[in-house]
Amino acid sequence: SYENALVQVFNRWGGIVFESNGGENYQGWDGTNKGEELPVGTYYYIIDLNTGDNPQTGPITIIR
Repeated sequence: SYENALVQVFNRWGGIVFESNGGENYQGWDGTNKGEELPVGTYYYIIDLNTGDNPQTGPITIIR
């Protein structure tokens, strides 16, 4: 729904493990990085809709 949105997921060291733009080509995050399953743990997401509002942020935990 948001063409200019940006979704990013970071590991605990601040390294980006996922990034996708909004719109028709949006790809949801499946807990992998470059095709490899990420380890169990807590990651941090930022969803910026680029509407002038503050980005949505928070932790997300992988449990297997």
